[in-house]
Amino acid sequence: MNKVSVYGSFTQALFFSGVVAVPKYLLTHYKEIGLNDRDMMVLIQILCEAETNPYPSITTLAGRMTDSPSDIEEVVGRLVERKLLAIERHWNSNEQKWFNSYSLVGLIDELAELWAIDRSRTLEQERTLKQSQFSPQSTSTPINSPMENLVHTFEQELGRPLTKLECENLDRWLSSHFSEELIIEALRRGVSAGIRNFRYLDSILREWEKKGLRTRIEIEAEDAYFQSRQEKKLSKANEKVSKTVSNKYENFYL
Repeated sequence: MNKVSVYGSFTQALFFSGVVAVPKYLLTHYKEIGLNDRDMMVLIQILCEAETNPYPSITTLAGRMTDSPSDIEEVVGRLVERKLLAIERHWNSNEQKWFNSYSLVGLIDELAELWAIDRSRTLEQERTLKQSQFSPQSTSTPINSPMENLVHTFEQELGRPLTKLECENLDRWLSSHFSEELIIEALRRGVSAGIRNFRYLDSILREWEKKGLRTRIEIEAEDAYFQSRQEKKLSKANEKVSKTVSNKYENFYL
């Protein structure tokens, strides 16, 4: 048999010996669901047998790989434990006996969830890109979110990165409908008083909330009103003291 005949015969045997269908998404993302190369190869060998032998033995799998039967058994056990692979029992009514088969439903479910997350991210990126293209501010500097601005302002003032708990406090204040402006004003007042802890700032915000103050202008107006009342009280107190002293000396000269 000449070389051309050998090549032709081999090509025909190669393509008609059967093809194992391995989803491309599985091959490109198996690492993201916690599988290693050995795990993947065992799954490919199981897929290779699926059509004629739905439950290939450990010996059969090991015979096609360089790993030992104990290694293959460990891989299969791990896949079953993670519920990526399952062993199912079926009743064969013709042969009147039970038989086992491997199920990849768990693996498919996990891949589907990963695909859904990837798809959601892709759609969000496409939506953001479209918005930036059609937005009149697309050529200007991106506007940071209130949370990002607050974190930056607080870290600059405190001279250190915020802790996770402190960031949660900021998020809670924003969720409670305290504006970015109000939170920064509370920080300014805390710094002026020499107190930078979040509990003190929270007490300031809650006091404003009780009074129904929602903007810096309203707070400044309340401050001015409070200052005016204090000055009136002080003025009245001074007048009272002055009258008392005056009456005292009038009685003395009488």
